[in-house]
Amino acid sequence: MPERVASEVLSAMVGGMFSASALYPLEVLKTRMQAEAKPSSNPQEETVNNNETSSTASNSNNNNDEEESNSTTEKQTLKNQYTHAATEGMSSYASLMYQHEGGIAPFYAGVGTSAVQSATEKALYFFAYTFFKNGYVNLTGSSNIGTISNLILGCMAEWAHLPVTLPIDCVTTAIQTDDKNRGAFVLLGNILSEKGIGGFYKGIQAYTVLCLKPAIQYTVYEQVKKIVLATRRVNRAAAADDGGRSAIVVEEDSLGAA
Repeated sequence: MPERVASEVLSAMVGGMFSASALYPLEVLKTRMQAEAKPSSNPQEETVNNNETSSTASNSNNNNDEEESNSTTEKQTLKNQYTHAATEGMSSYASLMYQHEGGIAPFYAGVGTSAVQSATEKALYFFAYTFFKNGYVNLTGSSNIGTISNLILGCMAEWAHLPVTLPIDCVTTAIQTDDKNRGAFVLLGNILSEKGIGGFYKGIQAYTVLCLKPAIQYTVYEQVKKIVLATRRVNRAAAADDGGRSAIVVEEDSLGAA
């Protein structure tokens, strides 16, 4: 493997891991807020209704039933608070998570899995893109890849990593939305037992379309890089010509003075 490709892959992996880790709390908030159901009523009203239900249940059941009813009421009340906070905005939801889930730890639940997924995605993308690019050059005999061809190669490179990265992304989402704080391997087993292998590839059709986004991004990057390099070559050539002319003028002046 060429040294240039290896350095690009390593840089992409490190950059992907760093960006995924740095922005992970926002990813957790986004995923959890999207997963919240629409509130059926005002949380304060729901709390009053739940308390009334709990009071009625306590008059008709024993102490164990009363404790279980109170526990259920508290969980439902907290759930309603989360749902209502999701409608208010990210800051309200983050504040509620911090207060009720033990500080900053829940904002980084599954960060390791996310970092692995991002690093794997970037590495496989660069390997696949390099492979397809070299194949295109060998097939056409031209190293000048046009915009459309670059876009197609980028899409193919994105599709190439989906079979590996989609299951990791699925497990990461499950960790973010799990309210029992189970580990990655437990959730992995649950998905396999409940949905089978297909559970890891739910929504793959949408992902195949979303592959256009990084493909367009990398295509634009390649085209801008070509323009910048061409501009630099022109400027250097112009500077060299100016330097040559200046040297000739100085030499002619020296000869004239002699």
